[in-house]
Amino acid sequence: MSSSSQVRVGTLVPFVEGKSGSPSASSLPMPSIPIFKGSNVVGRSNLVAVDKRVSRKHLSLRALPDGSLEVVVEGPNPIVVRSEGQRRKVCAQQRAKIMHDDVLELIPGEYFMKYVNMSDERKSSTSVESHDLKKGKRHSEEDSVVAKRNRQVMEDEALARTSQESFAEESTSVTEVVSSLDSAGSSERNKERTHSVGPLKDVLPLTFRLMRVQGLPSWTNTSTVTIPDVIQGEVLLAVLSNYMVDMDWLLTACPSLRKVPHVLVLHGEDGASLERLKKTKPANWILHKPPLPISFGTHHSKAMLLVYPQGIRVVVHTANLIHVDWNNKSQGLWTQDFPWKKANDTSTNIGFENDLVDYLRALKWPEFRVNLPVAGDVNINAAFFRKFDYSSSTVRLIGSVPGYHVGPNMKKWGHMKLRSVLEECVFEKQFCKSPLIYQFSSLGSLDEKWMSEFACSLSAGKADDGSQLGIGKPLIVWPTVEDVRCSIEGYAAGSCIPSPQKNVEKDFLRKYWSRWKADHVGRCRAMPHIKTFTRYNGQNIAWFLLTSSNLSKAAWGALQKNNTQLMIRSYELGVLFLPKTLQSVPQFSCTDKSRSNLDKLALGKNIKTKLVTLCWKGDEEKDPSAEVVRLPVPYQIPPQLYGPEDVPWSWDRRYTKKDVYGSVWPRHG
Repeated sequence: MSSSSQVRVGTLVPFVEGKSGSPSASSLPMPSIPIFKGSNVVGRSNLVAVDKRVSRKHLSLRALPDGSLEVVVEGPNPIVVRSEGQRRKVCAQQRAKIMHDDVLELIPGEYFMKYVNMSDERKSSTSVESHDLKKGKRHSEEDSVVAKRNRQVMEDEALARTSQESFAEESTSVTEVVSSLDSAGSSERNKERTHSVGPLKDVLPLTFRLMRVQGLPSWTNTSTVTIPDVIQGEVLLAVLSNYMVDMDWLLTACPSLRKVPHVLVLHGEDGASLERLKKTKPANWILHKPPLPISFGTHHSKAMLLVYPQGIRVVVHTANLIHVDWNNKSQGLWTQDFPWKKANDTSTNIGFENDLVDYLRALKWPEFRVNLPVAGDVNINAAFFRKFDYSSSTVRLIGSVPGYHVGPNMKKWGHMKLRSVLEECVFEKQFCKSPLIYQFSSLGSLDEKWMSEFACSLSAGKADDGSQLGIGKPLIVWPTVEDVRCSIEGYAAGSCIPSPQKNVEKDFLRKYWSRWKADHVGRCRAMPHIKTFTRYNGQNIAWFLLTSSNLSKAAWGALQKNNTQLMIRSYELGVLFLPKTLQSVPQFSCTDKSRSNLDKLALGKNIKTKLVTLCWKGDEEKDPSAEVVRLPVPYQIPPQLYGPEDVPWSWDRRYTKKDVYGSVWPRHG
């Protein structure tokens, strides 16, 4: 929720329906919500589990001088107001007034919230019996924590607008404060050291950035990125690809989008969420949900294509276009700018270009014509994106599109695409039989056969002596129940780690579970929505994939018909970082003409890249011709295996131990 003032007038306290038919304060499905003077919003982000019947902006509430609240139903679904023994349905855009002790049903029959006025809250606390007094104290303490956190969020948002460092900064040294997070989720600074954080001095396209997380110490957000950092300058055409899109938030977070003359939104929304998207989008924006020919698939890719007078900016990231994803989660983003091709350039042998155009063609959006100052009157289709020079690309795109892929197409998508790219690569001998890491935020229904198939693809490639790298042992980095409970969102963070108990608690998975430990980037309590896959030895990285793909057959595909067919259900997109030999050239930018890169190396010189973590302590001076690329891998390598007390998070279990906001996690479904 948001508010325009920090003077609290009351609280919405959660309940579930008791046996008598009246609300009772047990098994809370939502945290308490403080209500402030001015405008307040209640919606899906307040739930501890995703329920798309509750809109992201479900209700707006305004405190009136007499202590009551005016409620406006902003979403398409009705609510119910209980007042003085009467139940009244309030439909979309209708208003209602609620007083102290009145109850809201956010969905008729579900999600009960009782309004407790601030002054009446104090009066009633003197008349309850001792056990009720303890409950009141808990709610008061909880409200205090929530109010404090909301103040911090507002302060952080104001600070971000005025002082966020540009993510394009190339070189700086910062003081890294290493936080030690105890099992209760509290952080304690136990040492400080000056450290040149790698990504700041590396060439931008060779690495990726973590996204900014609100409420963390400032050192943790050095070199991080926000959405206005990416969408800036004179954008002529924008293609925004995502799963979930909150239009109100997007236009507020990035108001420059309103000035873009042509915007295409590729999305995965449906039902009431899609209807709201249609109502809230600017008139000139085009919406398209790519076809899903196989059941249980989604359009899950997260990317942006921004066309400028100077060229195109390609962005691949891991966040839905919603507030919590860009502010409260551990996320990653890669971007690179490319110029327009020269008029006589007809080359089409660039791997990155073919990967991109093949993927865009599969989306089947309705073509539309635009007039661009640089290109004239053009059709915006997949082929249009061949008009840019991708010869400086430093990553490969790994996409998934739904279908039954056979023949040459089988190696175009999913884990078979990753396998085919790795098979063409040569790695250092140290990566023979080295381990793999799978890190993601949703776990599909898997079996040992598919896990072997997947590991085979991720283990492809040759060593520099010609031998095969060999199958690596995988580890799964996944938050424990305690990690979620103590996170900056409490149990609410678990709604974005949506894996059921039946998928998580399979016996054969036990040997893979590893801790989400992120002290070095200060993100132990920022739950991961980022998805990464890698092969490593010590702090050295063979290759690294930043992607929208979770660990599932739907995302990566499964081999069928004696390995002659690959079946994929969903759309996904990722960028693969590989050790490469590059020619050093000035870095191109669509928005900053003064930017250059590799200034310590002679232009035109061939250089090798070496991928390492932020914690790598090697000697760069030994090989000055190599560019050490420090990838901001957000978790500890090597990962720490689960201990006997660690339990992997699953979102449909009941957790009765209170989280940092005093809430429990109810079992749904």
